[in-house]
Amino acid sequence: MLLDDMENNDAIGSGQVKSIEFPNIILQSETGQTVKIKTTKQQQADLIFWESIMNIKEAEIWLPYQKEVQYLLDFDWLGDPQFT
Repeated sequence: MLLDDMENNDAIGSGQVKSIEFPNIILQSETGQTVKIKTTKQQQADLIFWESIMNIKEAEIWLPYQKEVQYLLDFDWLGDPQFT
């Protein structure tokens, strides 16, 4: 199921990477707000993760995140059953 198909997707936002302030990622949301995304210890130690984030920033790709806790979604643009 895609996030757009979910009935209750108010808990999920999307944004573009505007800057990287290790260990956080700064997004600009669809409404123009600045959102500081926290990273996990595993993400912080993962060089491939950071290279991917830099490539995503360069390509101006939109990323989904959990609004309440401000973390990136593990399941990308697919709906997690816990949110349905």
